[in-house]
Amino acid sequence: YNGFMNYSVIVLAAGRGSRTNLDYNKVFYTFENGQTVLNKSLSVFLSDDECKQVVLVCADYEKDYVNEHYTYDSRIQVVTGGQTRQDSVYNGLQVVDQDYVMIHDGARPFVEKNWIFDLKQTLETESACLLMVPSVDTTKIVVDGYVKESLERKLVYHAQTPQCFKTDLIKECHKLARDKQVQATDDAQLVEWFSDTKVKVVLSSFTNKKITLPESFAEQ
Repeated sequence: YNGFMNYSVIVLAAGRGSRTNLDYNKVFYTFENGQTVLNKSLSVFLSDDECKQVVLVCADYEKDYVNEHYTYDSRIQVVTGGQTRQDSVYNGLQVVDQDYVMIHDGARPFVEKNWIFDLKQTLETESACLLMVPSVDTTKIVVDGYVKESLERKLVYHAQTPQCFKTDLIKECHKLARDKQVQATDDAQLVEWFSDTKVKVVLSSFTNKKITLPESFAEQ
């Protein structure tokens, strides 16, 4: 990869963090080195010259705080989120000014540069891609408390972020989802539902975890 791939990134920081047992938004949790989860999540993008715009989506009641503490780079722009994650991404997409966009959870601070590199390389030939990791556990479909079937393990992968798209493609899919009032579990699913574009898998690792439970803090 020696081309260049200018992109915007939407970083979602509007989550309530209800599973973390914290009485504040988990993205503002501070690691021992003084960096917050959100600082760490932003840093991998801010250290990349090809990242031309960072759209930071936060809750309305935290907007002043975020503007005060997180606009330390001229590329960072703060946008108010919506009721759901999907609404928050939609709001962020409205201000994206690059042809390609990465969508990333602010609560995933361990994303690595080499994965961003692989995603950019993939965007040279694909219109949609995302970081995924193969399942190490057997995954079963459960209905009403009973196992219905087991899925073949080698076919099962876990979706992570960043998820990356041609901006016009993901904007169109988000608009269609909004018009039809449907909620997907992630952005890639909207592309699966509302376009013929194939979503390419880029391998990452389990270390790219989302901070959800109190023990995810202890490990650092």
